Amino acid sequence: MKVLCVCTGNTCRSPMLMTLIASACAKASRTGVVVESAGTSAVAGEAASGGAIRAMRRRGLSLDAHRSRGVQSLSVSDFDRVLCMSSNHAAYMRSLGIPASKLEVVNAEAGGVPDPFGGPDSAYEQTAAALESFAQEFCSRAHPVDPGAQ
Repeated sequence: MKVLCVCTGNTCRSPMLMTLIASACAKASRTGVVVESAGTSAVAGEAASGGAIRAMRRRGLSLDAHRSRGVQSLSVSDFDRVLCMSSNHAAYMRSLGIPASKLEVVNAEAGGVPDPFGGPDSAYEQTAAALESFAQEFCSRAHPVDPGAQ
């Protein structure tokens, strides 16, 4: 399963979710889940924001090597699931031809995931906690457990 995590600038939410899903699926021995991230208005080559890096480090994960990229640079139709941080991101992805059946708004019941960009570390921590919970839930339904790992 190929998963794309989408936010605006690809420096906070989507790289955090990408990293959290990859980690959760690895811990749960879920194989075949490939996770990438991109932004609807990303400037290519930007590092992850400091707050996002610190929030992931507190979880033993790294965003040090992450560099932003725009969804326009990808063959978005290759993805099985597209996880969007807001309904606006989902609408943008629909405009690129992604069918609604492949789209999901993270934390949709709460209106999506607020953008912590430029905020204090506590905002990044709240975002990371919400994304971590979603990542674990998503991983449990993303792909069968590898039978050889049990």
